[in-house]
Amino acid sequence: MRHLLALALVATAAASPLLAQGAPQMRVAPSTRATTTMNIGTGVRGAAPLTVKVDYGQPFARGRAVEGTLIPADTIWRTGANAATAFTTDVNLRIGDLAVPKGSYTLYSRWSPKSGMQLVVNKQTGQWGTEYSQAQDLGRTAMTRRELPDAQDAFVIALVPNAEQGQPLGGTLRMAWGKSEFSVPVVVVP
Repeated sequence: MRHLLALALVATAAASPLLAQGAPQMRVAPSTRATTTMNIGTGVRGAAPLTVKVDYGQPFARGRAVEGTLIPADTIWRTGANAATAFTTDVNLRIGDLAVPKGSYTLYSRWSPKSGMQLVVNKQTGQWGTEYSQAQDLGRTAMTRRELPDAQDAFVIALVPNAEQGQPLGGTLRMAWGKSEFSVPVVVVP
């Protein structure tokens, strides 16, 4: 026990001069990262599927109110936690009524108690989640809200492929947290 205490004191003493000199502070990332991927078959025998992928920080409500608090009202939200939510697609898409060419983007959202949730697709990539530039918006599209029977503690984004024949190639992007799930169709376009 004395040995552990001595090590702790040495570590604290060694770190003190660095802190006093204004050493750069590291960002703490308490939320984990999560990824969801939707594979899209090309119809070509032996060809690898094309993918649509979302990589995001996964915050937890931990008993706190979600809409209007963790998801702020009437302002841009980073759609997750920590680093910006990355969206990449190997194919041209239509997300809701928004044309999204293949490439890399950042997803933001804007929730309003009056008008609901909008998904914001932004052309800036690689930034921290709070570094939003409206000038870089590719566009915005409305999402549909569904109330969940049970509150969901973890924020989850899912890409759910269309499974039934006759449906367009693509699926649905879903975001669920608290008592709400927001969704928007994702369709492959030429």
